[in-house]
Amino acid sequence: MVRISLQKAGSTLALLAAVLLTGCAAGAAQAGSAPTATAEPSSTPTPSAIPVDPLTTVTAIVARPESLELRDASDMVVAEFGYLDDVDQAIDSLTVVFGAGPSAEEHPGSSHFSPSTAHRWGAFELWERRYVDRWAEFAEQERTLYQPSFGVVLTGPDSAGVALTTEQGVVAGASWAELVAMPGLQVNPSGCSGPYLDYITREETWPDGTVHEKRFGVDFVANEDESSIARVRAPLPIHEDGCA
Repeated sequence: MVRISLQKAGSTLALLAAVLLTGCAAGAAQAGSAPTATAEPSSTPTPSAIPVDPLTTVTAIVARPESLELRDASDMVVAEFGYLDDVDQAIDSLTVVFGAGPSAEEHPGSSHFSPSTAHRWGAFELWERRYVDRWAEFAEQERTLYQPSFGVVLTGPDSAGVALTTEQGVVAGASWAELVAMPGLQVNPSGCSGPYLDYITREETWPDGTVHEKRFGVDFVANEDESSIARVRAPLPIHEDGCA
């Protein structure tokens, strides 16, 4: 009886030992296993915004006494080109504004104006001044409003969808009678230039070294029967004491 009991006890102990060994082995395997990596969700890159050229937002060109202002739909000045500035930069910028290059026409000049190249975009004309021949003495001198790098002429109210106007909103093609009736209109007593609204007064040094106070403005030229404005010009020296 005792032997039988010992055999049973030995079998039970052997079974418990086997169970314990199996559990330890399983725990060791779990403890030594590497953690499973979780895949990160892929993010879609945000496309970068394409910069907009401010010149493509221009909706109006405004002729002023000292400069040409390029404005957007909110009337903000996007770019400004002084008549004494580099003419090539102005031409390049206007080509972007109008969406095409200009036509060009050479003019020999006169006793009052130097030879010029007229760059035209429809009703907008940029007149590049060339100081050659009898005007060669001005070539190396500093540019002034009396002898600028370029001037402009507007022959219509718009070109390629861009409005062509003045600070007061006057455009070529408008009624001459309405222009004459506008408050503040100045008339040149010498008749050397047309009536004007927008002007400045500044000192100009002439080639002989003398300093003269002169008016420069944006003037208007009537058509043949004086029914409408044929041209708007800038910058125009206002010679009140003669046409010299």
